Amino acid sequence: MPKHTDLRVRYTRSILRDALIDLINEKGFDAVTVGDIAERAMVNRATFYRHYQDKYALVESIFQETVDTMLNEFGPPAEDIETFIKLDSAFESGWTKLFEHFARYDRLYRAMLGSRGSNWFKAHMINSIAELYKKRESPLILQLMASKKMDIPPEVISSWFAGWLVSVLTWWLENDMKYSPQQMASWNRQLMAQGLHSTLGISDALSGNL
Repeated sequence: MPKHTDLRVRYTRSILRDALIDLINEKGFDAVTVGDIAERAMVNRATFYRHYQDKYALVESIFQETVDTMLNEFGPPAEDIETFIKLDSAFESGWTKLFEHFARYDRLYRAMLGSRGSNWFKAHMINSIAELYKKRESPLILQLMASKKMDIPPEVISSWFAGWLVSVLTWWLENDMKYSPQQMASWNRQLMAQGLHSTLGISDALSGNL
């Protein structure tokens, strides 16, 4: 794709994204139509449909950035406790970059997760994060649960993690991100250590007691 064409595509998608966010804040996601978005962005409907099938596809494309960010920043999953310990020092950096991503697109996430947002988007975000977490962490979780003779289904753990993350994110955005991404990363890492990691015995391993 020629460079000028690529820049034009990026510009068009940017103004469509901004138009959607403005309209969500004004009238709520459910009431927004493709016609509304095209009119606000000052493009015709055909231009919109060249880029996205509908408003859900527009939101999905933005959300995919979140998934890609999570995968890139957290790196490959740990397959055993020894690998997890080696990777632990990098986890806080990954959390920081994740919250920085949410801060960069705060208008979108605040609009979509707030009171005028979309239950579809919130449910989709929770389900996607849960599925991602289950795929990445299941081998380690199953290994640890077997060693402790625990019978918590991995699906329960992944659902808990996803719901917790989206809830914390929503609270942070609705309170104007009064704490920095670095501070949120540090606190969430601590909560993981004291909660899920403690339950699975990962905290004991990190302190050399396993």
